Amino acid sequence: MDGHRASRSLVRWFAGGALPLLLGSALIPVGCMPDIGTEAVPEAMEFDPGTGRVPQPTLLVINPVTGKIDMSLAGVTVPADCATQTAMPMAQCEFYQYLQSLDGFPTTAGAVAPATAALDPATLTSTNVVVVDVARQKAFTDLAVGFDSVAKNVTVDPKAGWDVGAMYVGAVRGYANGVKAVGGAEVVASSIMFLLKQETSLMCDAATADAIPASCPYMTLLTQQMSEADAKASLVSLEAVRQGLVALGAFTAMKGLGGLPKEEQAVLWAFPTHSASVIELDPTKGLLPMVNGKREIRLKVKGEVDPTTVTPWSMDAAGTVFLLDLTALAANDMGGGLPGFGVAYADGAVVITADADLPDGHTIATLVTMGVKNPKGVALVPPPITVLLKAQGALVDAQGHSQVPSDVSDADAASLEAGRADFATLLDDPLFSGLTGLARADLAYVYAFDFPNP
Repeated sequence: MDGHRASRSLVRWFAGGALPLLLGSALIPVGCMPDIGTEAVPEAMEFDPGTGRVPQPTLLVINPVTGKIDMSLAGVTVPADCATQTAMPMAQCEFYQYLQSLDGFPTTAGAVAPATAALDPATLTSTNVVVVDVARQKAFTDLAVGFDSVAKNVTVDPKAGWDVGAMYVGAVRGYANGVKAVGGAEVVASSIMFLLKQETSLMCDAATADAIPASCPYMTLLTQQMSEADAKASLVSLEAVRQGLVALGAFTAMKGLGGLPKEEQAVLWAFPTHSASVIELDPTKGLLPMVNGKREIRLKVKGEVDPTTVTPWSMDAAGTVFLLDLTALAANDMGGGLPGFGVAYADGAVVITADADLPDGHTIATLVTMGVKNPKGVALVPPPITVLLKAQGALVDAQGHSQVPSDVSDADAASLEAGRADFATLLDDPLFSGLTGLARADLAYVYAFDFPNP
């Protein structure tokens, strides 16, 4: 049940994910388009939807109608029934379904911005890699910035998680005053990013693709590389993204709040975080249960909670918070396995207080259901690690390979699988499920640790 063994790469669960063809196959690859208006230097921050080399997470996979993540916008069809489909591993399907239930990305998700070359880590400073929250009109400063030399990605990790209900804009400063490649070369905007930074319509104010005049300078540029029909389709897609960034105030917010003017932006992107409250779970960030003495466990909540929805489960009452002694349950000690306790919401945390001292060395599990809600009646959102721990599908195959390959490494999947298998044994036990009424879909938080040190 060692969920706490997850390593740092899991923090960036989305960073390694492939999001191909985000804007449609009609878009020109960076390498096929002249770098008009950029410096004549070889390296750039990438924005290439044709290969999926774009900054992530991204607003581009938020469905404008539903307001939720839509993997089909990334070319991924998520089956409705994960148990019967064969298109992908069950665990991957379950994770995609989780993502599509959200109106923004998880607060523990890291971000990445790809580059064409290895960057000098010394230039990845807080003034060169900037994130601002346009919803709250403030810069986000609690960041760990690095560089993945294998994937050639700038990595941006919120040290204590993102805020809930935020709309973030990230950018990397390039050119003379910005990040540099190893060896000192300047890094500039890609061709597509250069177009997205234009002040005027890429369609020359035409209302439709057919109406784009042949004299439009961007048409003149693109028809040197592709057919007229493809050029028009590309401009329609790019103009929609450009207008979206302008409407969001992304460029002006980055200049005003982040001190990074448009002319120095080598890449810029936007992404929201989910609006519902969450009990975050991320061992690498210290986001774990807090143990005070022999009886008290605190689960810190990010976001608001209606205190009346925080109630203890017992044999006599169907509450929303569970305290389990898994060591006792494994020994068929039902009384010891279901210790009496009280629970309250105080100082931004779910506070669990056992009636008696919890035994040292026993594995203690804390579970919180989606019956815990915010004042608007919206249920808690599970953090990504909880989703993996409560998955029905195995996280690794017989060869030890991750069954959530787009989001979880082989090592992390193997580490989490032990905890997932233990929880599955518990949740699938007819006696336990019949007694508690617990189902996977109800769980907003799952974590177990050897008492007293999580």
